[in-house]
Amino acid sequence: MRSLQMVWLTIFAHGTAYLSSLEIPELHISLIWALAPVCGAITPPVIGVLSDRCRSPWGRRRPFIVSGATVVIIAITALAWIAPITRFIRSLHGLPSMAASLVQYWAMFWVMVLNVGIQTLQSASRALVLDVCPSEQQALASAWVGRFTGFGNILGYVLGSIPLPLLGERIEAWRFRWMAGCAIVALLTTVSFTVLSTKENRPQISAYDHDDGEVESAECPIARTFRCIVQGVKLMPPKAQRVCRIQFFSAMAWYGFLFYNTTYVSVLYLDYMCEEDMVHPPAHKDSGMRFATTASLLFAVLALGMNMVLPYIKGCAQDSKLVAERKCWTARLAHLRQTHILWAISNLLYACLMFSTFLISSSTGGTITIAIAGLAWGVNTFAPFTIIGEEIATQQAEQNSVIEQGGKGTMNSQSGVMLGVHSVAVCVPQILAALLSSFVFWGMARLGLGDAVGWVLRLSGIAGAVAAWLAWRL
Repeated sequence: MRSLQMVWLTIFAHGTAYLSSLEIPELHISLIWALAPVCGAITPPVIGVLSDRCRSPWGRRRPFIVSGATVVIIAITALAWIAPITRFIRSLHGLPSMAASLVQYWAMFWVMVLNVGIQTLQSASRALVLDVCPSEQQALASAWVGRFTGFGNILGYVLGSIPLPLLGERIEAWRFRWMAGCAIVALLTTVSFTVLSTKENRPQISAYDHDDGEVESAECPIARTFRCIVQGVKLMPPKAQRVCRIQFFSAMAWYGFLFYNTTYVSVLYLDYMCEEDMVHPPAHKDSGMRFATTASLLFAVLALGMNMVLPYIKGCAQDSKLVAERKCWTARLAHLRQTHILWAISNLLYACLMFSTFLISSSTGGTITIAIAGLAWGVNTFAPFTIIGEEIATQQAEQNSVIEQGGKGTMNSQSGVMLGVHSVAVCVPQILAALLSSFVFWGMARLGLGDAVGWVLRLSGIAGAVAAWLAWRL
């Protein structure tokens, strides 16, 4: 997960500047990045079904982890060196007038392939965590996933700030290539360790295989895959289904923040340093980006710190249940330490922080706001996967108990397709949030008003408040 987070950081922190250096228009860049949530809504459920049904002696998840990592390495390498590759293709076919078009089309193609590889690797890795960890270890496993994500963020910010001398004028291109190379090395190291050290149970019969064999053999593979996705939704525990509803609003809330928090702090700094309608000199822009980078780094550090303590908070909640009947205050304390309550509080904190942007006018205040949001993000990366993991592990334990007693059940959990459905619940609202953000920018520009980024964050706070209410009721 740490190496995968470095890939994400390379794309979102340096991808826009890199594509701009290739002379791709801003509108086209926004369309290119819109491919990410679209791929996220389609790929994970399909990969979940295929991995759940996989009968490879190597395991159900590891073949997809390796294939996903391979696709990511190929795609990010091709994307990083797209200009030399395009020049080579142009020289072969003698198409000097189509250079810009070729770069744009190749960029769109490789970004799409990269996102498919990322979603494949991420889906299989998350499913592997659910498969190999029992119910009582799901909280700790989710915490470690969040910790490695935090380590990847911090490492990426540090590597991205290293000076790269003697690289000529195309510093954005070389910066992206440097980060892509670091991500590839980290990916090769972590995937190799995971594949070699993790032991999967031998694939058995799953719920998908209980259908009539003749009907299944006559069915189109695509239709069979989507039928299995529908079955996976029906097999999801009710609590996991409610988690997906919460994630719908939570993902809608966090999308604008994750894309525009650095822009928000940078704009606040420039507004403070320069008068309105003044052209910002390069030195001020550079200082603004350093302020924004500091805010993002503090955000990552606090998110990591929250992931370090969350398992202990949850452990204290379980211990408190032993004495809850004897002490009323202990029962209340245990209730507040339950995962879904922590999730609700974190979403409420996020909403309050976004609404507080009405009162913030300095880059220092913006930095503090972005940094504190890291506490909420740490819980958000921990809570949903912990709840879903515990539900799936409990369901599988009950099925195994039925089988041991001579009954019929499923030998394998359908964690892959369930995580795929969860990913759809995360990605579809991101598409809606992207459209809403574009509408806000368009509307503010038409009205001649500023602070469009601030309004994107404030509107995201409304979705965060809804997510907090749903999580409290979970």
